[in-house]
Amino acid sequence: LPRRALALWKKLRVSRKKPLELLPAASFCGLVRGFSVSRKGFGVHGAAVAALREGCEAHLLALLEEWGLCALHAKRAVVQIADVRLVRCLQERRS
Repeated sequence: LPRRALALWKKLRVSRKKPLELLPAASFCGLVRGFSVSRKGFGVHGAAVAALREGCEAHLLALLEEWGLCALHAKRAVVQIADVRLVRCLQERRS
């Protein structure tokens, strides 16, 4: 567990330095435009969609990292629902 987990952890850290594209651009753009359809006269620029996508990816990556830390702390290689609940509980207490 430790060698394999640390190797994966190093890959994750290296990949954070590169520009990530975790969410498919077309799907995310369709999702954002689907929200804007409900309001008439409301448009979304491509740069705004790109900024929203980048923010969502950063948030998801931060969550994955925190879940992974919880799993490593419990000496597991796999994230479980208990890790997700723990991170959510800790985030609620921070705010």
